[in-house]
Amino acid sequence: MFAQTLPASEIDFRVKSADWSNEYTLFVGGENGFSVSLKSGTECDVKAGRLGPMPLAEYFRSYPPLFLLSDLSEINGNLWVRPNEKASLDIPNDRFESWDWSGVNIQQETMWKSGVLRKQSVQFRVAQDMLSSGMDIVFDDDAAGESADLVCFRELPDKIELSLIHCKYAGGETTGDRIKDIVEVCAQAIRSTKWKWKFKGLCKHIVRREKTLSKEGRATRFLRGDASDINRFLRLHRTKELETRIVIVQPGLKEDCTADQRYVLAATDSYLLDTIGVKLEIVCGVN
Repeated sequence: MFAQTLPASEIDFRVKSADWSNEYTLFVGGENGFSVSLKSGTECDVKAGRLGPMPLAEYFRSYPPLFLLSDLSEINGNLWVRPNEKASLDIPNDRFESWDWSGVNIQQETMWKSGVLRKQSVQFRVAQDMLSSGMDIVFDDDAAGESADLVCFRELPDKIELSLIHCKYAGGETTGDRIKDIVEVCAQAIRSTKWKWKFKGLCKHIVRREKTLSKEGRATRFLRGDASDINRFLRLHRTKELETRIVIVQPGLKEDCTADQRYVLAATDSYLLDTIGVKLEIVCGVN
């Protein structure tokens, strides 16, 4: 790896939860090398171990956020850490699962909006597939602070299968070469890797979200199962191995995609394999 100091620059980033959203700016340069300040929103306090409570911007000045870029390089404060040589990454065609999206508005992502169930949305289509595949639990966690758009559990004879599914609408009416179509959904996949090692925390997260997010005309976020089923899987986890799947669904992507799109997918796959030993699963549109 090779590290170099970044030139003077600014990077805006957002920190959000189910209840709030703040935008911050990382300023590179100056006497201290870098600084972080609140750009918009209301500053919140953070406590980390024996540190704090302190404003989050102040915490970031000592412990800057780590930015993982699509080429697998990282920005840490005012340092840019990257491989000595650009990795030659690609992903084989057999890793793409093409779905027929007939009858689906691929530019409509969320299944619930303003109290209305949108049956033509991408998420609804995926949820129906999960239900028909025999999942024991299908939970809609789509909201700020989500673990994934859909969280699914299935008990198998020798293990528990956990599927974290990230859906993204297409930027156009058909499949295409839009790099933006996959960057965001790949970032969501990377963020969800932490749940591989936090199954108990994930179960608590789902039960808490069910209590706080069920509103706007929907009685529950469970499309199948309930909180008692979550507790059953917690007990099963004591004796059964957990197998984690991370799936991205992007109907705007096609198997015959561009080199830049394939690089982002391959980099994401490489990160998942290196950190949690899981291959990225890709659901796309038809060429």
